[in-house]
Amino acid sequence: MRITIIGLVLAATAVAVSGCAAPTSNNTPGPAVTASSATEIHDHDEDHGVPAVTWGPSTDAEVKALAADLMLKFARPDVTERAWFDTLQPHMSAEYQESAQYIDPGRIPVREIHSPPALVREQENPMSVMAEFPTNDGLWVMSLHRSGQDEPWLITNIAPKDS
Repeated sequence: MRITIIGLVLAATAVAVSGCAAPTSNNTPGPAVTASSATEIHDHDEDHGVPAVTWGPSTDAEVKALAADLMLKFARPDVTERAWFDTLQPHMSAEYQESAQYIDPGRIPVREIHSPPALVREQENPMSVMAEFPTNDGLWVMSLHRSGQDEPWLITNIAPKDS
């Protein structure tokens, strides 16, 4: 957006300044600045060569299966804190690892997961999703995020829905 605005400001300034200058006999018109050329610059600036991330037809099933597996690993009050953390740690974002290392699995009130998760996501965002689980302790939500199309989904939070 900045390049588009700067380009338009420079084009407008050039037109204003050229109107004040004395005409010369060998003046040749330069390339015109159009909305499409500004858009092309803008589009190129936005993607930075990063491949597009999409939500494909099989993504729903993949994410539901992963989230269900991770929630079963989360709701295990009978394991030690170390075993609990070591099992989930490879599936956690770095930020969530910081807070999750202090979770005592014996204090997690979820004992039963009643059904597979319902996925909730923004239609335009294929990189983040929330998996809602009906449990014996009400609805719990697992937030997952991936940083690219082929990157793994990582847990960014697990909490009761109403918290």
